[in-house]
Amino acid sequence: MTTDGFDPAALVDEVAAATQQVLDSAERLTPDRMAGASLLPGWSRAHVLTHLARNADGLCNLVRWAATGVPTPMYGPGGARDAAIEAGAGRPPAQILADLRTASARLEDALASMSAAAWGAKVAGPDGREFAAVQLPYRRLREIYIHHVDLYAGWTPAHWPGDFATRELFEVAASFRGRPDTVALLLHDEDSGRRLTIGPEEQPPLATVSGRRRTLLAWLIGRTGGDGLVMDPPGALPPLPAWM
Repeated sequence: MTTDGFDPAALVDEVAAATQQVLDSAERLTPDRMAGASLLPGWSRAHVLTHLARNADGLCNLVRWAATGVPTPMYGPGGARDAAIEAGAGRPPAQILADLRTASARLEDALASMSAAAWGAKVAGPDGREFAAVQLPYRRLREIYIHHVDLYAGWTPAHWPGDFATRELFEVAASFRGRPDTVALLLHDEDSGRRLTIGPEEQPPLATVSGRRRTLLAWLIGRTGGDGLVMDPPGALPPLPAWM
């Protein structure tokens, strides 16, 4: 276990298993369903799968950065990432699946070859913010688990592993804390009993939103409308700004 709280070797194994779950779901899609709408506005299921392949390539660039010390951007300049996804989404389903399988295997091999020194290196994401390379496996895992839901192929937030949902709920809630564009709320995770605050810290919470951790997380990241959550005092759930 590292000081960042990540066990890279264990997470690389989980990444491989989660990737196979996505591929299993995708392989059951007919061509018409592959071209059909995902849960992400403007994106088909083919877009989601292509994005996962290009994300694997981008993370490979960051692995190379960590291993060599040579800054290597995750994606090309400007709109290169979006253009690659748009172009790739129009391919036949078999090519999309083969691409995702191959790109994911490259990333898993690259992560498995990381040295202790490389895990300790600093890299930067597309937004320019630095983070420790030891976080790379978890960042890939987050992409896979969340976009598997977006694939809209029978895999839902209820399928998220408990430890993932716990960690992600705390991290997402922390990202909303202090944001002036978020209503001040108290979140009650009924699974653990833990309470988390979001929104401006100088304002008292306007209400408490209670529910199971997966339901709270799915609502916070905009994957559901909040069915199963309860407001106290009673009322409609307030709209939330974009998570990322």
